[in-house]
Amino acid sequence: MFLDLGLAFRQALALLALLDIVYGQATPTAPTYDPSPFNYFGTIDAMTLNVADGPLAGGTITVNNLTVTVPKNTLITLPSITVAWSEMFTVDDAGNATPQLPLLGTVSWEANVFGNVVSGQDIAGLIFIFQETFQLLQGFITDIDYTTGHFWVRSLECVLNDPLGRYGLPYTDNPLWTVDPDNPSIHTATGVPVCIPRNSTDSECPLTNRPTDGNGNYLTSYNFPDPALVSAGDPDPRIMVPLVVGDYITFSGTKVEGDLLAVYSLVANLGIYTSPGTKPAYMYVEAAQYAIVVGDPTVESDQTRATAQASDPTVPIQWFAMDVDPCTGVVSERDLLLVQPESAAPVGLTKFPLGKTDASPPTRQVGFRYTNGVSVGPKGIMAGQYYQPIYTFIFPELISFGSPELPNQFDLIPFLAMGSGPLVFGNLLATPLPTPTIVGQLDPWPGDILPATTSCAPIVSMSATVTSSSAPASSSTPAGGVDVIVIISATSSNRQGVTTTTVTALTSSMTAKLSMQILGTQDVPSEPMTALGNGEFTLSVGTKGKATEAIITSTGGGVAVVPL
Repeated sequence: MFLDLGLAFRQALALLALLDIVYGQATPTAPTYDPSPFNYFGTIDAMTLNVADGPLAGGTITVNNLTVTVPKNTLITLPSITVAWSEMFTVDDAGNATPQLPLLGTVSWEANVFGNVVSGQDIAGLIFIFQETFQLLQGFITDIDYTTGHFWVRSLECVLNDPLGRYGLPYTDNPLWTVDPDNPSIHTATGVPVCIPRNSTDSECPLTNRPTDGNGNYLTSYNFPDPALVSAGDPDPRIMVPLVVGDYITFSGTKVEGDLLAVYSLVANLGIYTSPGTKPAYMYVEAAQYAIVVGDPTVESDQTRATAQASDPTVPIQWFAMDVDPCTGVVSERDLLLVQPESAAPVGLTKFPLGKTDASPPTRQVGFRYTNGVSVGPKGIMAGQYYQPIYTFIFPELISFGSPELPNQFDLIPFLAMGSGPLVFGNLLATPLPTPTIVGQLDPWPGDILPATTSCAPIVSMSATVTSSSAPASSSTPAGGVDVIVIISATSSNRQGVTTTTVTALTSSMTAKLSMQILGTQDVPSEPMTALGNGEFTLSVGTKGKATEAIITSTGGGVAVVPL
């Protein structure tokens, strides 16, 4: 029998065609779409900065091997402050940028990044950075060293990361991971600011502000009297409450060199209340979240809500959004909800449930204020109000499963889509820009449609102009007994409605003490400045609205005036 070669050839061709159909065609896939949303919450692998683009430069951040573009004009939220992306780096003379993340590589630095994939590029809209995000520690204070400001919780050595010295001795090594100097992040369970005494006779953190029981033990619960009735040596709500050995605290911080924890948040288990209806009164905010609302039937929007704790449960608290002018940075308050704090246990608890009410547009910060107003508290803190960054923006969730995920709607967040006014460095020790620059729209934009922007007029320098009524300091007190005051530095910056004025001055008298008074939208009476040694003094004061002038006076008779 002979093989039919023609038939065999045709069968071979047919087999080859079948194999091509089975193995040659592309594997079927589900359809993708662009733009698409992402939320990367994980370990930071790398960060880069586009150094040549200046103080508002962007760069990249890599989270769990996923690299994301950080747009120009991005501001990053840290535990206590908001900073430009460029502030996250030190740049050497060769232009090499190194992230300012203490112990990077030995401890976990984490980022929570919200963005969209646009034309195949991951672009960030919101970035939050923490060291060990969920770190939360508790225990009794077992020792305090007044000479260094360090304290211990058993074997853990801690220090308040307080560059301005609000709550104790200044600690300036890691200013990005600071306490909040204006809205007390070091406080009792009722919001009253607490401190670490700078010495055993510290007048700004006196042990007399912690009354004792009949056995000489410090009380953990008490009520301040009306400030108008306070006598010398009585507990005084106008002065911070000292922490002592034996206090139980809940705290978080940043691990730094030397096995030290630089604390940025501390709540002491102290039930201290202020006299009803009097000032100062305090509060703190436990949590606040802002829901992004869109009109899409395939998604569901969450709730906008907040929780606070008050030292005066008799006065209602107004919750408000803080809308920011994209050109000037001026804050406009928009009322959200008025709530009466709880009068029963837990006394002072204040919940702000907006439910499904649309609180658009979302803001970077929200504020809380007693209806009877504010007053100047200890160390220049503005008592009676609290400004809280939003750490939780809740984007709509898909309810029609299988439908395309809705891109993150950054166009509905004005401070991203339009900008937020002149850049003020979040780093409390940073030198203000000599030529201000405006924080504009994110570039590149993390979406497929570019929102409309606002054209802003050029702005003039924001740096404080420093003048002194005296000549340069000499080594001794001049003839006539009046000392000479020289202003070493003076800055005045506005962050979300609070103007922080910091002045460092030098007196020629080694026995004189300096005080500072602020004039402006809200006048602040003269307050003692903190001695740094060798005749040098400093003080930071927070005010609502613009400060126009700082007046430095000395017990030696000298006066210096600082236009702001």
